[in-house]
Amino acid sequence: MVDDHELSEAIRGLGRSLCDHDASPTSRAEAIQLLRQANQLLASGETREPVWSNLSAWSGTLNPVALPLTFEYGQRQGQRCIVGRVRIDRFREGPAGSVHGGVVAGLFDEMMGAALRLSERPAAVTGRLTVRYRRPTPLDEDLVFRSWISEDRPLRMRIESECLLANTLDDDRPVRTAEADGLFLRRR
Repeated sequence: MVDDHELSEAIRGLGRSLCDHDASPTSRAEAIQLLRQANQLLASGETREPVWSNLSAWSGTLNPVALPLTFEYGQRQGQRCIVGRVRIDRFREGPAGSVHGGVVAGLFDEMMGAALRLSERPAAVTGRLTVRYRRPTPLDEDLVFRSWISEDRPLRMRIESECLLANTLDDDRPVRTAEADGLFLRRR
């Protein structure tokens, strides 16, 4: 049985094909007809209630334009953190061969939002996000984002995050492409 996640990945694959290949006019016209038929098939189902975590712009598993970002709990220098793993393709290219800085910033915000789970206090919203780009973040390489709480007060929390090249995690000095600091605010 085909599930929604498999369908979303198939749609992402269409986007990659459009980006990577210059199909003939005949093939493009046929693809448009097939996509219109697919849209009719999908629209024939019942209206679904949106669930934010499935539709997030940065990691929503049902959002076909979201990145395939996965989350897990981990450790960083003996402190609990949220670990995100992702590989970013040409759709998010900025400078040649590198991820667009706005995408990196968006992923930091998503990761820091996930790190709110590390607190036993109520949820919070982004009040400020500061990103420091240390070097270009490469496309088509495995990346690891880590986010941790550095300060947790009743009405605000500070969360820090870093983006690392996955193949350097075991090195004495892993390659960090960017880092971020965020202030998150809770309602009174």
